[in-house]
Amino acid sequence: MVALNRFTGRLIWSNKGFGERSAYNSPKLIELPTRKILVIFSAYHLMGFDVSTGNLLWAHEQDNYPPEKRLPGFGDTHSNTVLYDNGSIYYTAGDGNCGVKLKLSDDGTKITEVWRNKGFDSYMGGIVRIGDYLYGSGTEKPELLAINASTGMLTDSLRVGSGAIISADNMLYYYTQKGDMMILSCDHGKIQKVSSFRIKEGNLQHFSHPVINKGVLYQRHGTALMAFDIHKK
Repeated sequence: MVALNRFTGRLIWSNKGFGERSAYNSPKLIELPTRKILVIFSAYHLMGFDVSTGNLLWAHEQDNYPPEKRLPGFGDTHSNTVLYDNGSIYYTAGDGNCGVKLKLSDDGTKITEVWRNKGFDSYMGGIVRIGDYLYGSGTEKPELLAINASTGMLTDSLRVGSGAIISADNMLYYYTQKGDMMILSCDHGKIQKVSSFRIKEGNLQHFSHPVINKGVLYQRHGTALMAFDIHKK
């Protein structure tokens, strides 16, 4: 991990962490009263770095593969950015520990594992939190899952395949790997399909994530980019 001056390119600090490969996910910046923390995965660790100093404050090991079996392509791909809310870090790493809740200390220097759910195993579709519930896709079982954020317990599932998820106006927008865009309601951890349509433009895999901005849903498929009006009528 490195920090650079964005105007000059000058190196501010660097930290080798555990000397592991990148795990493909985007970092998350957590801003506390006393410090800012950059949270990111390497191949086998979730790490928290002090933004000012570059010091490694804490790490959460992905322990599904023992060190002697840690080879490229085995348990080292963690594409989902973590979620942070009110002192808690949530992540889902289908190629690692799967669904996890961590409690961050007030000063940001320590973490404590609160729960772990092996069934909440999103690989690259992202997760969202609405109220006290987390929503994301399963990998071993290709379903859309709802999890109680306090307990880590499954509250509902819908057999609609694996996919990428986003939310707006208390609704879920779910782009499946088969090319269906689904709009779903979510009420206290219960999921219900409202409508859906097929993404027909573009080519190859349906892996890209949906984006919502100012009432417009953007979806890319291969070389095609589509925009859909989702304003409330």
